Amino acid sequence: MGADCAIELRALMASIHASPGATKFGEDAALYDFARPEYPAELFFWLGARCDLDADSACFEIGAGTGHATLPILAIPVRSVLAIEPDARLAQRLREKTGEDARLTIEVARFEKARLDASAFDFGFAAMSLHWLARMKALARVRTALRPEAHFAMWWNVYHNSAAPDAFGRATEHLFAGVEQDPNATRGTGAFALDVAARLGELRNAGFKDVEHRVLEQQVTFTPERLSSLYGTFSRVRMAPEDTRIRLLGEAERIVRETFGGVVTRTVTCSAFVGRRP
Repeated sequence: MGADCAIELRALMASIHASPGATKFGEDAALYDFARPEYPAELFFWLGARCDLDADSACFEIGAGTGHATLPILAIPVRSVLAIEPDARLAQRLREKTGEDARLTIEVARFEKARLDASAFDFGFAAMSLHWLARMKALARVRTALRPEAHFAMWWNVYHNSAAPDAFGRATEHLFAGVEQDPNATRGTGAFALDVAARLGELRNAGFKDVEHRVLEQQVTFTPERLSSLYGTFSRVRMAPEDTRIRLLGEAERIVRETFGGVVTRTVTCSAFVGRRP
């Protein structure tokens, strides 16, 4: 890697970890909970079998949000989940959804500050969250918290791949001109979650073995309102000035109506990674 490229990469990583985007999701926890599509059911069948999850499994989650991954993991079923979520507003929404489930403990804290005993967990997982952390430091902490032979999984739903945009992505790309990019995406490059070699390499470098990647796809149909609701949860949209945000969401709805006949079906790709602590 040349010196200029190395400097650019370090600057990019610094901006990811310092970005205020991670604090924006809780501004409308109900919208976030409603708008984000569920993860594929097949993902949790795979994780249950691949990671030997059962009713005795003690688990922890990095960045639980409103529970899109928490609830399916609890339903496997497992013995317990420690859900770590830094935003109290999202954590409250998760509490409302899970009620009195004694298997769930919610800790409102950044992952770096959460209380994790060493070698205490059978499974750890991070859904749509690990890119907000200094990954190698986070993975080192994950490895310490897991028992020997335990597993860790991380995954992302990919809604847009700049390197290979779908028809709707091409029709709306101009809307994002001047809008700060998501911290896990760069215009014209592949999606962060689809950089398989890099993500698997991070797991290996953190000491995980038997690392594996799986892609699962869902066809999701969006009305104009549902599509703008989803866009309204993206960090780069939430960080934009209010007038820009209103224009962008209104234009996205208009394009669904006028160019796609009122509905647009998109392929949402779930890119999942798993590794084992030896």
